Amino acid sequence: MDELRKLVEEYEAPLLGFLQELVRLKSVNGRHAEQAVAERIVAEAEKLGLNGRLIAKEPLRPNALASWGHGPRGFALVGHMDTVAAGDASLWSSPPFEPEIRNGRLYGRGTADNKAGLAIGLYTLAALRDLGQLDPNEVTLILAGVVDEESGASSELGMRYLLDEGHLPVQGAIYTYASDIVCVGHRGLLRLVLEAKGTAVHSGSDEWSQGESGVNAVTGLAAILLQLEQLKLPYEPHPAFNHLGFTMTPGTLFNGGEFESMVPAVATAVLDCRLMPGQAPEMVIEAVQSIIAAECANRPGLRVAIQVKNRLPAAAIPAEHPLAQIAQRHAQTITGQPWPIRGAGPANEGYMLIGAGIPTLPGFGPSGGNAHAPDEWVDVASLMETAVLYATIMSDYLS
Repeated sequence: MDELRKLVEEYEAPLLGFLQELVRLKSVNGRHAEQAVAERIVAEAEKLGLNGRLIAKEPLRPNALASWGHGPRGFALVGHMDTVAAGDASLWSSPPFEPEIRNGRLYGRGTADNKAGLAIGLYTLAALRDLGQLDPNEVTLILAGVVDEESGASSELGMRYLLDEGHLPVQGAIYTYASDIVCVGHRGLLRLVLEAKGTAVHSGSDEWSQGESGVNAVTGLAAILLQLEQLKLPYEPHPAFNHLGFTMTPGTLFNGGEFESMVPAVATAVLDCRLMPGQAPEMVIEAVQSIIAAECANRPGLRVAIQVKNRLPAAAIPAEHPLAQIAQRHAQTITGQPWPIRGAGPANEGYMLIGAGIPTLPGFGPSGGNAHAPDEWVDVASLMETAVLYATIMSDYLS
């Protein structure tokens, strides 16, 4: 352990500098292609003496793969290269794409989610190579930087493409999100778009005043959303998700109305549902349809259609799985802190890896916070600590 820690500490300055470079490279999903980040990862891999290559389904959005070894036993550290937008820059204490260290924290968009994990992962591979305890003829160590995760964790361009094309021949994986738990799974996601249609009429007309004409799509849809807010659906308890349950959040996006003096004829809303393991999306959709049908019956002329926007299953490995147990044991030893084993509330691409038969921790990494919010940060000291942790877990698991 001491030798490994010494090797990792030699990489402290270049790792931090590399992470700062990645943060400066804007890769906001829907605005910037991830190409510059992918190319920078491959260049750094080659500089470290690792194998680096770009693998793309869409030319301007390549995935980055770094690897060492070519043996039958494999392990992958995975992270996504895209970020969400910075939002209102005035709410940040420093420019979001100009990484700044304050009080031991590195601030910037993408630090915790997920560029710190990528930087740590790359240098972990180099440290394990330097340590010389793993035989490159027996193991394959991979860092995968994937594209398009922030679009909804269901893209065909990133993780799904790498799996389908056979680029992740591994028996274990860690998705390198910042965390303070040993994450063994995540809830599922069902996102529905509800479109309500009514009948437009002048809001000052006699017909509207007397109830002879016009159907308000906005209030009709709002009535449905308020009922959905109270909806409770059954699910089977899961030991990794005792702190969580089924969650329905109506109206995460809402749009309606065209003009101030016009009864709205169209309104749309997004319904965000977080599913527990084993909870069928069809059951949720059926319950939503039932509420819609009842409200439309009470409001003649109101029509509401449902479109499925995102649909991801919940996924988890057993808490007793060797990967989870090894990770918890080493995390508690190395950090001196408790690391509970449990599932996470938000969905991510872990279900793709687990569904492909790869035991995966879908969130396990450095200390960080404010993902998708102003002043996103990662703890600088935890960068090296996590590199030691990743290396120790991978060595133990592959042995």
